[in-house]
Amino acid sequence: MNKEYLYHGSPVKVDKLVPNQAYDTGFESGCQYAVYATSNKKMAVCFALGCIEENGDAERIMLPQYGDKMVFRNCHPNYGGKGFIYLLDKEKFSHAMGTQWVCYQEIIPDEVIEINVDDYLDYCIVE
Repeated sequence: MNKEYLYHGSPVKVDKLVPNQAYDTGFESGCQYAVYATSNKKMAVCFALGCIEENGDAERIMLPQYGDKMVFRNCHPNYGGKGFIYLLDKEKFSHAMGTQWVCYQEIIPDEVIEINVDDYLDYCIVE
């Protein structure tokens, strides 16, 4: 039987993912101390694009009205840089909401895929 994977996107390459406090302005289930993953690979790619602050008060947000695109406010993707997509064993996660899943312990990815940020700029809206 094939293993099912979830995805985690980050501008930083690490050997293992550790829980962190998340903040979601709209949903309490998005504010857990956990490792977050998604079943939507495009969403993970958006988080892998980074967030380079322009003048403080930087915000990255995904809003339903924009579809699977990341909105960058007072920041921009890491132009010319790399991002990383982590493939994580779905069995180690609990469903949080929508396409979001959480794991409350450290997790070592089964695979890490390196991407070029500039190849995914069509996933971005820079305001």
